[in-house]
Amino acid sequence: MDSVRIVPEMLGSPLPPGVQLAEKDAPILLAAIEARATHLLTGDVRDFGRYFGKRLGGVLVLTPGEYLRGRQ
Repeated sequence: MDSVRIVPEMLGSPLPPGVQLAEKDAPILLAAIEARATHLLTGDVRDFGRYFGKRLGGVLVLTPGEYLRGRQ
């Protein structure tokens, strides 16, 4: 856990242009962007599925399986 960094919640920050997420999901993406994460791993196909394989604000959205297959 030494490499884990907690970032503040980005209340009121806008989503990247063209990105539409449910209110409950926006903070997840915004925190990943603020943390300058390279990847956002999620199994939430319903809300993030249309963004799988795309970079949003510099963050590549993948399922955990896609990420692991790419690491082999």
